[in-house]
Amino acid sequence: MKSALIFLNGYYDKRHFDFYRQEIEKAMESHSPLICADGGIRIFDELNQRGDAPLTPDILIGDMDSVQHRGSNPLAQAKHIVQEWIGQTDKDYTDGQLAVDYALEEYGCRHIIIYGGLPRPETYETDQFLGNLKLMRFGHYRVSTDEPYSAEMRDPKQTIHYVLPVVRLTRKNSNLQRVSLIAESDNVIVESSENLRWDLASLHIHPDLTNALRNEFVEGAEWATIQLADGSDPVYVIHNW
Repeated sequence: MKSALIFLNGYYDKRHFDFYRQEIEKAMESHSPLICADGGIRIFDELNQRGDAPLTPDILIGDMDSVQHRGSNPLAQAKHIVQEWIGQTDKDYTDGQLAVDYALEEYGCRHIIIYGGLPRPETYETDQFLGNLKLMRFGHYRVSTDEPYSAEMRDPKQTIHYVLPVVRLTRKNSNLQRVSLIAESDNVIVESSENLRWDLASLHIHPDLTNALRNEFVEGAEWATIQLADGSDPVYVIHNW
């Protein structure tokens, strides 16, 4: 599946600028589109102030209310700016939804990778984070039911996967690898799992219970997999390390 990288106007861990630069450079090598939702372009500003090779997003989209005051120069300039609402009335779609929709419709992407989705610690943006989780689901809602689709929210020490029907997790370092599953519907059933300390086979992940939190990689395992049963609804899989 073709991937698109979407940069939201959210939290970026400034202790790990190298992570964001490497993600962007890999995407440029594979010709994956780089789409900034309004103030998400600030991560390009900051990276360009710290590196010699300039990084330029392909698309800047949104109502631009968050980019009017962007700080010091030099500022990243997107290759293309989209300010119209693509058939939507004002604020029917958030800037993030516009970015996902653009990736799906204009680039034909079916693998959405989101950055800047976590809440800023000092501003208690829990609502934004929960909405960004829904943003991964929004892409699934927008494509036809017979098309493959996957989404991730990537950060330097964690990835959240929107999974249907299978995910393979790769060990990131020698530290403890935690794996948690969170359901939004009562129709999430795991068919099988591999290399997890507590086997999830046949487990019903209920949206009102917390029986699938804080699993772990088997010691020494380089990967783990989770396979959902046929007909299961998607599930969020949180992998942190």
